[in-house]
Amino acid sequence: MYILKKTTLAELKRVQSTIKKELASEKIIQEIYEYIFSAEGKKTRALLCLLSSKSSEIKPNNRINLASIIELLHTATLVHDDVVDESELRRGTRSVNQVWTNSYSVLMGDFIYSKAFILMVKLGIPSILDELAKATNDIARGEIIQLELFEKRQQIELKDLLKVSYLKTGRLFEASAKTGAMLACRSDDEIKTFGLLGKALGIAFQIQDDILDYETLKLDIGKPALKDFKEGKITFPLYFAIQQANTKDKNFIMSQLGQSKISKNNQNKIYKLIQNKKTQYEINTLLDRYTNETLKHLDKLKHHACYNEILDLITFSKIRKI
Repeated sequence: MYILKKTTLAELKRVQSTIKKELASEKIIQEIYEYIFSAEGKKTRALLCLLSSKSSEIKPNNRINLASIIELLHTATLVHDDVVDESELRRGTRSVNQVWTNSYSVLMGDFIYSKAFILMVKLGIPSILDELAKATNDIARGEIIQLELFEKRQQIELKDLLKVSYLKTGRLFEASAKTGAMLACRSDDEIKTFGLLGKALGIAFQIQDDILDYETLKLDIGKPALKDFKEGKITFPLYFAIQQANTKDKNFIMSQLGQSKISKNNQNKIYKLIQNKKTQYEINTLLDRYTNETLKHLDKLKHHACYNEILDLITFSKIRKI
């Protein structure tokens, strides 16, 4: 795990308390809330917002509220995403749509979104509201494009995967870093740099997430094995494996892709194809590309108090196993 200052850890706890306060409502909403946040995520996006907004001139509550907005937006997308993907697990526990129903999940996701936008209005900064509204729209656009790509399967190109990764993951990372910098009233150049850093970090984060979908076959990390593969998604590792595979292996991959039940032997065969040296070289080269791009943007922010913590976050994002 990345190393955070005690003050930053305390701020993340305040973010959690703020979210709980905002979502405390009817009994069923409170019940679903408690369930969603019982399996706490890493709060990477909220953390990025807190770090990019570090300034002695900002009211602490505004930083906490903005980070809470970011976390609420992210959580809402996860709840909706599980419905779209018909997922059974989220963060190692049964997803909301499995415990309750798709109807509850959709409405709870909408409820969380609405709470995020209420907090945005209370924050009262039009430029931040504009950025987060656009980011939310882009995330939904990414989901729709991903559904379209599901039909293309073997015709998917690398640029398609990068576009979806940016919209679904990189866009909120970008908005998290950018709006934090906006809140701190940084210069236009610094705001742009924070945004580009967040974008590159988000794409790198997604690439590593895709890698972990296959690593779960060998690691006990609380995630279901081949989740993306069983949902029929061609992610970065699988894309490169298909590019390297012969006709027989390509046909095998496509015959298994999207199957909810895959035999142990076939799982091992899929893993072996992913572990192909050329495939591993391509995926690690891509991960290095976006990690290095993130570091390039961070290098312009060496004078900021958040530098070391963001550096640790970048390192963790590349080597993480969760």
